[in-house]
Amino acid sequence: MAKKKINSQTELAKMLGISKNQLSNILSDKFNPIKSNVIELAEFLEVSPLEIIENKKVEEWTI
Repeated sequence: MAKKKINSQTELAKMLGISKNQLSNILSDKFNPIKSNVIELAEFLEVSPLEIIENKKVEEWTI
């Protein structure tokens, strides 16, 4: 998020057109995300979808 100068998950969620709760769910360890949501988030952040799915440290995505 820092690369894109995004200050919060709320801001990122707005840019993606999803709610903050949906974004939090995508980044949660317990969530089995919908493939299209992960792909869209990965493309926006310019990372691999696997980085999102396999990432267990949510703090890496926050500021």
